[in-house]
Amino acid sequence: MVHIDPAFVGAGQTIGLEIWRVKNFEVQPVDKSQYGNFYSGDSYIVLNSKPRKEWDVHFWLGKETTQDEMGTAAIKTVELDDALGGGPVQYREVQDHESALFLSYFKNGIKYLQGGYETGFAHVEDYYANWKPRLFHCKGKRNVRCSQVNCKREELNTGDVFILDLGLDIYVWMPPESGRLERIKGMEQAKSMRDKERAGRPTIHVLDADWKNCYDFWKYLGGKENGVGDIKHATAAGADENYWHNHREQATLWKVSDATGKMVVSKLSQGNLTMEMLDSKDAFMLDAVNGGLYVWVGRDCTADERKKAMVWAQRYLEQQGRPKWSQVVRVLEGAEPDDFTQWFSTWSGDKKKSSFHPKLYQCSDESGKLIIEEISNYTQEDLDGDDVMILDAGAIVYVWVGISANKGEKDAARSRAEKYLSTDTIPRPKGAAVETVFQSEESPTFKKFFPSWNEALFKNQQRSAENMRKLLFS
Repeated sequence: MVHIDPAFVGAGQTIGLEIWRVKNFEVQPVDKSQYGNFYSGDSYIVLNSKPRKEWDVHFWLGKETTQDEMGTAAIKTVELDDALGGGPVQYREVQDHESALFLSYFKNGIKYLQGGYETGFAHVEDYYANWKPRLFHCKGKRNVRCSQVNCKREELNTGDVFILDLGLDIYVWMPPESGRLERIKGMEQAKSMRDKERAGRPTIHVLDADWKNCYDFWKYLGGKENGVGDIKHATAAGADENYWHNHREQATLWKVSDATGKMVVSKLSQGNLTMEMLDSKDAFMLDAVNGGLYVWVGRDCTADERKKAMVWAQRYLEQQGRPKWSQVVRVLEGAEPDDFTQWFSTWSGDKKKSSFHPKLYQCSDESGKLIIEEISNYTQEDLDGDDVMILDAGAIVYVWVGISANKGEKDAARSRAEKYLSTDTIPRPKGAAVETVFQSEESPTFKKFFPSWNEALFKNQQRSAENMRKLLFS
């Protein structure tokens, strides 16, 4: 008899997100007002329900979560999987290293809070009277994460946005070196805190031109009388151009067996993968290196083998000396996502041959080091006029050049895209080429890769930090 946690009864029947947090070997639903908030000491299960009875389920592990909670999250994810008929694609997410898909669910960014479950409810009875100031560091060019840090002056830097949370007053500190998107995301996060978490009660204070001079901000962070000369500059963060497909030529397919009681993996192929290599009676691992680790489970595998998929993945990562936070995805035969099937030169059967799944990347070197971030579930609004974007559409790799991209980004854009194409081994049509597109001069072919296109979006600085401030707080 399969055990399914009562908390999962009725789950997955409505399109959208449902989130549970692990407590004492059980799961409890998270209130929607708290969606996007994650405690570093906890583990969570996030279910995204899509049309046509398709689901993605993620179990999220805080960097300070206990082994017991990690194990419970994995077990409960399997129970949720059973409750949905065994069809979901399953993802393991680790704090600070979440997939672009996971981050795409939270359009205002995600917020990491210190502590765990009990910490989050310690002040319920008297929510504001004994409020302790909290400082959040908002970091990231596109996928902005707001991490709680010590409420001390030493945490600040002049290149990033910070949020000082005083309960009924929320300060968004935007020093001059901070980026436009970080400013917008910081303001959106503050608005979400006010409206979703606290029923609109707090007052939001946006500090940009007056970033040096607000007494009510500085009195919590060392005092204005100390000046700002000791505030450090931001350190460059991100990846170099090898981010995209570093060592993708090493993508390998492995067969998994534990018939002897010990997991044994045997290499089947390195590159040139075909669907025919997979067998319904067995499980396989596709190691796509920077593209993640996939565990494919055949339909004739036992329920026990299906449950072991994530355990096998963890053991494999340990054997290979890979980081513990490496992305892991479990897929079932007949329900493979495009991100999996794109690695195979042939794919047919239960699913029609997948069309290439376009990917959008943002590229910036404003900090002196190239920063590249993938944007999942992208829209036209994700095209950032301050930078260069790469849209991989399969037969064509587009280089979209924003009107305000700096000279270095413009000069290097095409060469980066050509390197991306030359080092990639995902099967794609012969003659695939690079095409440069300039903001406001996009071709109809380029536009068709977006869900919708608004010709007015790039006019009149609609996405400037100043205009977004007016739209958010007017």
